[in-house]
Amino acid sequence: MTANSDKSKQDNKAAHRVLADVLCGASVLSLVLSLVMPPISQAIASDTQTVFTEETVMGCSK
Repeated sequence: MTANSDKSKQDNKAAHRVLADVLCGASVLSLVLSLVMPPISQAIASDTQTVFTEETVMGCSK
């Protein structure tokens, strides 16, 4: 019975470790995305504005 109890404790620790790793990874990914997305969004908006301005100046429309 003690062997089963020890095995169960080890399985619990392993499961907690995996869960902690997943949560930590998700937190890091969230942090990285929060730092990277605003400049990307701003660059996309800037590119869109540039294309719109060029089309207006050139008199071209698609």
